[in-house]
Amino acid sequence: MTEEKRIKIVLIGESGVGKTNLISVAMGNPFQKDVEPTISSSYYEGNIIVNNKQYNYSLWDTAGQEAYRSLNKMFINGSKIVLVVFAINSRESYKEVDFWVNYAKETLGQKKYVLALVGNKSDLYEEQEVPDEEIFKKGEEINAKVKITSAAEDAVGFRQFLDQLLKEYITKIGFEKDDAQTFSLDAEKEEENKDGNNDANVDIKKKKKCC
Repeated sequence: MTEEKRIKIVLIGESGVGKTNLISVAMGNPFQKDVEPTISSSYYEGNIIVNNKQYNYSLWDTAGQEAYRSLNKMFINGSKIVLVVFAINSRESYKEVDFWVNYAKETLGQKKYVLALVGNKSDLYEEQEVPDEEIFKKGEEINAKVKITSAAEDAVGFRQFLDQLLKEYITKIGFEKDDAQTFSLDAEKEEENKDGNNDANVDIKKKKKCC
C-alpha cells in the first residue's frame, strides 16, 4: 500500500509566454495555437511514485497580466516547485524573470522549494531574442534548474522535466509533516469543482478551468 503525499507546483511569468499551453500539452492535451490569457488560475492534478510512495501534486497556471499580479500570491503560497516561464522570442518577457523570482521569494519566505527557469517557444528559434548561453547563465545566477522547451513541439520533454523537479523535491528537500495542510485554498477550490475525470494512462485530473 502506497503512502499518499501532495505537492503544489506553480507556473508564473508574463502573459503570453505559453504557461497555459505548457501545462495543457504536458497533461496530454493537444497544443492550441490561440489561447485566451489566463485571468485567474486553473490547475490539474496528478501523481508520481518515488521509492514506492505515491505523491499527489497539483499543477497551477496563473495570470501574467499586471492587473492580476496581486492575486498570484494566493496561488504561489504553499508551492513546493516554482517554474518561472518566459518566451525565448521575447526579451521583454525575459527581462521580467527577476521580478517573478523575487515575487516568489517574497511570497514563500524561508520555506524550502525547487526553482526552475523555463524558456518556452524554442520552436520559434528563427525569432530567438535570448541566446541559450544567457538563459543558462541566468539559471546559475538564480540557482534554478533550466529547461528550454516548446509547448508546440516538446510536450514529452517538458513532462519529463516536471518529473525531474518532483523527484528532486521529494529526494533532496523532503516532505514536511504539515504539507498536506499548507494550501487550504486548494481544498476550497476542490470542493467547488467536482467535475474532473481521471485519465488512467497519465492519472491526471483537470480540476478547474478559467477563460
